[in-house]
Amino acid sequence: FGTFAGVFTPCVLTILGVIMFLRFDVVVGNAGVLSALVIVLASNAITILTTLSLSAIATNTRVEGGGVYFLISRSLGPKYGGPIGLLFFVAQALSVALYVIGFTIAVKQYLPDIVPTWLISTVTNVFVFGCVVIGAGWTLRIQFFILATVFASLLSFFTGAWQAFDMEVLVSNMTSSYATEESFWTMFALFFPAVTGIMAGANMSGELRDPARSIPRGTLTAVFVTAIIYATQAIFLGGSVARDELLHTEMVMSDIAILPLLIVAGVIAATMSSALGSMMGAPRILQSMARDRVVPSLEKLGVLSGKKQEPRRAIAVTFLISQAGILAADLNTIAPLITMAFLVTYGLLNLATFYESITKNPSYRPRFRFCHWTTSLAGA
Repeated sequence: FGTFAGVFTPCVLTILGVIMFLRFDVVVGNAGVLSALVIVLASNAITILTTLSLSAIATNTRVEGGGVYFLISRSLGPKYGGPIGLLFFVAQALSVALYVIGFTIAVKQYLPDIVPTWLISTVTNVFVFGCVVIGAGWTLRIQFFILATVFASLLSFFTGAWQAFDMEVLVSNMTSSYATEESFWTMFALFFPAVTGIMAGANMSGELRDPARSIPRGTLTAVFVTAIIYATQAIFLGGSVARDELLHTEMVMSDIAILPLLIVAGVIAATMSSALGSMMGAPRILQSMARDRVVPSLEKLGVLSGKKQEPRRAIAVTFLISQAGILAADLNTIAPLITMAFLVTYGLLNLATFYESITKNPSYRPRFRFCHWTTSLAGA
């Protein structure tokens, strides 16, 4: 796959997902438009700096499967990359739960009330697991259709929000009004998983035609495009929906959109593709760690099975972790856990790049020239 199909599209689809459709209204309602914009800018500052470090490492060595773990382990060694790989694997597995829960919220309104939420989520998780075990490469081939669906849903929302836009409502939603036990940082923690899609391209590094070229270009473009979308969405939500509705209405975007069904279609398409992407990406981290023999007990999980040589044992472990997340948590609980795991991962990725640069390691000669030790340190 090239830059657009292999990196840009998977990153955008993961970033414009469950948080955007189902929880960004809560962020704007609590934090207000101004603080919501600060949260978006701060989150994207972190991901941009991390993408610069990621691009530097990706252009320093021949990239294979394993995503972030492979890149860090080849720079600082498997023993340093191992803990990061394990943490990132758990974050990716929990992300499957996040997307499945989001999918459940979208489809539950069309099912009888008697059907329990956990059952819908479990069936969905089993379906995602089955698709990946069989081989879900087809998701990369239909991702353009999914991307078109997401952008159609956004167009429906922005058109409806434009018609309902009221400057008085915007002014009333400008400042913060946090609910009990909420703060700027809890809203940051709730939002941050939305921008963690920057690793979607790197996770599938083994499937890219030219990873060293595709990862920097595709990821940076995706970050800038989605940052503009989120910032615009914060203003339109704040100017078209009363604060009480932002805080207490599920899927408020569908209430504003000129075609509400498109919002539901966008949620379903984005969450399902993201769940499949995370279920595919996470096992490949374990597979790469098993190949390096970082932790002896993990070697059995790296065994490849079937004609297509899929890491099915690692896929099964990913399924079990995601299922535990589904049964034990909801979106508001699981999002901060994912935030912490990703922030630690990003911090260590930046630290690794800073270390390589500041020590002037002779083997560290990235072709990507827009990363400096100061940007890596700032990211860390």
